[in-house]
Amino acid sequence: MVTEAANEELQKRLKQLVGKPFIRLQMRKSCFLKVKVTLEGSIHTKDTEIIKDGLHIIIDEAECHYFNNKTLDFIPDQTGFKEFEII
Repeated sequence: MVTEAANEELQKRLKQLVGKPFIRLQMRKSCFLKVKVTLEGSIHTKDTEIIKDGLHIIIDEAECHYFNNKTLDFIPDQTGFKEFEII
């Protein structure tokens, strides 16, 4: 699931980076599990592709369990910096 705020931010980024139609979700490896979002031009052999609201989201098969039954959101942190999170 993708919130409206996350969808709007992803659409904005996709328009800026033509030729990179895939949105890769990865977990940042730190004490706080945050999401790393990058745009890529292709899918790797060990990726799972999920199409949601016209967005092509790819996740390495080893990390899929982090995203099961979760929602991607784009929200400000305590300092006002906006970032993607899984809720």
